[in-house]
Amino acid sequence: MIKSHHRPSKLFNKGPSLLSKLFLLIVISTIIMGIDFRFHYLKSIRETYSFLSKPFYQIFNLPMNIYTFTTNHFSNQSNLIQENESLKSEIDHLKIDLQRLDFLNQENNHLKTILEIKKSQKYKTEAVNIIYSRFDPFNQKIIIDGGQNKNFQAGQPVIDALGLVGQISSVFSEISEVTLIIDKKMSVPIQVQRNGLRAITNGNGQNETLALSYLPNGIDIIKGDILETSGIDMIYPGGISVAEVIEVNQNPKIPFTKIICKPIATVHKHKHMLVIKAINTDNSAISIRDPLKNDQKK
Repeated sequence: MIKSHHRPSKLFNKGPSLLSKLFLLIVISTIIMGIDFRFHYLKSIRETYSFLSKPFYQIFNLPMNIYTFTTNHFSNQSNLIQENESLKSEIDHLKIDLQRLDFLNQENNHLKTILEIKKSQKYKTEAVNIIYSRFDPFNQKIIIDGGQNKNFQAGQPVIDALGLVGQISSVFSEISEVTLIIDKKMSVPIQVQRNGLRAITNGNGQNETLALSYLPNGIDIIKGDILETSGIDMIYPGGISVAEVIEVNQNPKIPFTKIICKPIATVHKHKHMLVIKAINTDNSAISIRDPLKNDQKK
């Protein structure tokens, strides 16, 4: 039998150990780091690597960037909405303040006019405030803050800065009731400022207007004429503005002209009034139902 000279092959060939490989890599890395530190051979390689790796960094940071952008966007939107609401609220408050200033300015001008009237007129007056307004088709009245405590009497006229308001109808201890000239029970002797024509106004009650009744067709009254107190009734001093003619209708089938007037006094806009105190108290307590009663007795 012939024997073979070949050695039997091993089942597994073992290479260098892992520790040897690790040591070899550490040595090679140390040599490369030393060479790079001394001669900068790997600088271009690092620059190329950083350039190529930049897109990957951006892709990796994309979720964080999207999250940051979204958070900032909605945060800014919320801040803008809150700021917008705050500015709207501030604008509303400024508008309210502006309205109050405008109201106070109007009241100030009104008071100045009343003070000038009080100084310029020969008759005595007493300043009062409206504390309650009662307007309905049957009773056009207001309540003022003065009565027996200020020696007010029924029949005394009440005016504002523009014209005649009405007449005191009831007096109590600290308040008085004033019937307005637009009340159905009120009649005021007037004269047309333009030509001196005399007539009597009557309140309509419902639509806050006055009427000139029983004037014949062809009467010399036109739209825009100013009516003022004539002073012949010994109640209202002459020359106080009463109303402005706003409508003149003449119908040939009817013997009288329909004349509608608008009061000049602004009861609804201001709360300050003047009560005219008659010098002769005997003539001041005349019923408002018939303001010419005193003249008829004469």
